[in-house]
Amino acid sequence: MIRVKSNKKGLTGTQTAIVVAVVVIIVIAAIGIVLVSSHHKTSTPSSVTVPPTTTHTPVTITVWDTYDNPENMGFNKTLAAFEAAYPWIHVDVTYGVQVSTSNFETAAKAGDAPIVYRDTSNDAGALFAAGLLLNLSAYLNNSVYSNYLPVAVKNFELNGSVYGLPDDINYILMFYNKHFVPYPPNTTQQLIQIAEQVNETYHIWGIAYGVSSEYGYRFAAWYAGFGGQIFNSQGIPTMNNSAMVNALEFWYNLTYIDHINAPDMTPSLEQQLFTHNEAAIIFDGPWDLAIYNKSLGPLLGAAPLPVVSQTGMYAEPFLGSTGWVISSPKASGATPAQIQAALLFIQFVTGENATLNLWKYAYDIPAQVQAYNQVVSQLKAGQITPSYLAGILEGVLAQAQHTQPFPNIPQMNYYWPGFHQYATEYYANRTITAQQAAQGMESYILQQMEQNGLLPAGYLLMGMFPAVTDVW
Repeated sequence: MIRVKSNKKGLTGTQTAIVVAVVVIIVIAAIGIVLVSSHHKTSTPSSVTVPPTTTHTPVTITVWDTYDNPENMGFNKTLAAFEAAYPWIHVDVTYGVQVSTSNFETAAKAGDAPIVYRDTSNDAGALFAAGLLLNLSAYLNNSVYSNYLPVAVKNFELNGSVYGLPDDINYILMFYNKHFVPYPPNTTQQLIQIAEQVNETYHIWGIAYGVSSEYGYRFAAWYAGFGGQIFNSQGIPTMNNSAMVNALEFWYNLTYIDHINAPDMTPSLEQQLFTHNEAAIIFDGPWDLAIYNKSLGPLLGAAPLPVVSQTGMYAEPFLGSTGWVISSPKASGATPAQIQAALLFIQFVTGENATLNLWKYAYDIPAQVQAYNQVVSQLKAGQITPSYLAGILEGVLAQAQHTQPFPNIPQMNYYWPGFHQYATEYYANRTITAQQAAQGMESYILQQMEQNGLLPAGYLLMGMFPAVTDVW
């Protein structure tokens, strides 16, 4: 991405703001081209469309809703519109369900899952691989997928089959309090300098990032910035290497040696410190933007994660998606009429108006192409109100230029507990070294892959794992 440094000599604050605004407009336009222009292809073409409804026999579908409160304001407007358009379809919604909940798998294996569920693309992929979700490619015409950003559809695809329709794209970025940090850091060296200055000047935490409670979602960005990737092209984990060690030690030093990152954090504690002016910088996703905007208003800033100074590479977060899936009949007991109603429902709640509702109330970045283009157009035309919010949203969208694809493979589900176990031992308990943590993470994933038959044919699982060299 193009950046303008705020301390560049010869530019006043007003001139710098004008230059940044012009540059961001150019960047936002470029992001739109990148995300919208590529075409999605599936290896399982289908000419089957949703069958037209020939009867208005009443039907009920059960839905698990995983939105938060701001999102539900938009969803409820969409739900009312759906039931007005299809009055014979009754939607029985359960609110307050968590994404990636184990309750779904438990219910599905008992044949009592909801017919429709909103989940992350990664977690839903594991459910699909287990035979618990409907293969949408067998029901929807391929032209349906052209309504969505190609990267979002790809997130919901496994072995050429699409198992969900996305309603947003998401990733981690940097939020900062402009009272303490007038201009965001471009590099990790600047990040450290700013955090130290904030700590010394205001006696608050420069950063609030709970590395000791991580499951690896946010940390994946820093691992990429230090030159690593979680899996190689064969789906084998590549974490026992110097990139992981360096990334782990980087955050250990900032937390326990330099004391500029708050220790023993959880996401809720991070939010509490940030919204109460007790921390200057956090790393979070756009789904929590409404919380920060409510607390900080014009003092809220958003920007891409910085370049790692040691490597010159961006800290690149996952570009993932959440969306709507349909349980397989064996998981939910759904009838053909209910499946048909569910297909209508998931297309409606991921449509243009529905995703614009989510943007309006919660700033979820739309995965639907027309809605996404409208968002970009609003930003370019200066139609965002209040006006200060435009700069924040431009920072949110700018992160999309520096992201990494989400590893949409079943073994990704072993990454989360493996990372968490050894990150906790290294950071919170401080009972192992960074090298041991890196080796333990990789070993855990390999062992789980072996137990579940996911290791490639001919791959030998040894007792010790040498350092991996095939990193970025």
